[in-house]
Amino acid sequence: MRIFRLAILFAIACAAAGALRAQSAPMTITLAGQSMIRSDLRKTDPAEMTAIQKLLQGDVRFTNFECTVAEPGQTSHEGLGFLTPPAALDALTAMGFNLLSLAGNHAYDLRTTGTLNTLREADRRKIVHAGIGKNLAEAAAPGYLRTQKGTVALIASASGLITPEARAGANHPGVNELRVEAGGQLNESTEDMPGAGANAPNAEDAQRILQSIREARRHADLVIVYEHNHVFSNHSFINMFTEGLPERLAPNPWLVKWTHEEIDAGADIVVMHGAPLLHGIEIYKGKPIFYDLGNFIYNVPPAATFIDEPMAWESVMAYVEFHGGKLRSVSLRPVALNNIGKGQPDVHSEFTNNEYMDTRGLPSPANRERAGYILRRVADESKPFGTKFEIRGETSEIQLNGAK
Repeated sequence: MRIFRLAILFAIACAAAGALRAQSAPMTITLAGQSMIRSDLRKTDPAEMTAIQKLLQGDVRFTNFECTVAEPGQTSHEGLGFLTPPAALDALTAMGFNLLSLAGNHAYDLRTTGTLNTLREADRRKIVHAGIGKNLAEAAAPGYLRTQKGTVALIASASGLITPEARAGANHPGVNELRVEAGGQLNESTEDMPGAGANAPNAEDAQRILQSIREARRHADLVIVYEHNHVFSNHSFINMFTEGLPERLAPNPWLVKWTHEEIDAGADIVVMHGAPLLHGIEIYKGKPIFYDLGNFIYNVPPAATFIDEPMAWESVMAYVEFHGGKLRSVSLRPVALNNIGKGQPDVHSEFTNNEYMDTRGLPSPANRERAGYILRRVADESKPFGTKFEIRGETSEIQLNGAK
């Protein structure tokens, strides 16, 4: 019996020592723009896979899966119909991604069938994910990625352009939605709301998400919070981009206040997509907030002209390092996406999926001149938050001294 007790104590000591080693080792996180991937790139453009793999590094490699899985024979003409085969998930993992948000306005493009497809295929591949579920509790729950450096939690949600049917319910599959209200009216970013008042998160949804963050804080060494946001003003999303309104270039005040609340609840990193454009970066209480990282894979149909401006084809890779629970560095590497694919486009249909679509919007390192322009733009967009950068050729690093 004594030997048995000693064995138990020894096992506990080893586990504690392992946890201590994990917490004391630096953890590196790669954050990419959203992935609107429409095919298995290992087959449709294998040469690009090698270039993409070189962009991903570190212990955690994150993107948002901005589409829904369709099994063979399944089609949709709802919205833009961002459907993709199950093997697209294999392509993402082959690139190096090991953590996915599934929350977004295209997560319900095949209705309940598509949501369940995506969940089933992600689980079948043992991909750590968050943001959608068979019910609201499951959609809101953190996903946990266990690495040699420690455990990373992901909470994911989406705001704006989420149809009522797409919202997860007590017994209904869907998205973990953060509803946004303007003067007491729901602002889904589907129509202009002149004079409606300031935007604010729905209290019920906000409380649920903050509670998920607090839960994750108890079980993880690092907590990443993701939001797929389309509410930038009281204009509709389509009108805002069609008219090139300035509101599309920065987070709305409600979002700044909300992300601060998420960090106060226990988030270590807040990262967002939604507008297919880069926004600024803030360091709040020693934690980075990436207000929008734009696109990583952008297989968008050429018929969707309102989201086809030049800036939509530029992004950055964000490389973040934490050590002992503290932020040590944030560096950026610009990427450029090709806006012309191989083969012939269909400029009249938003639902065509062909070689042109599959090979359009793939990332590669931006050349020196273009990289410098992208980095300066991010620095300018970050000035309102007091964030300062040191630009070194084709990369830049945030100056963390004195970060608020």
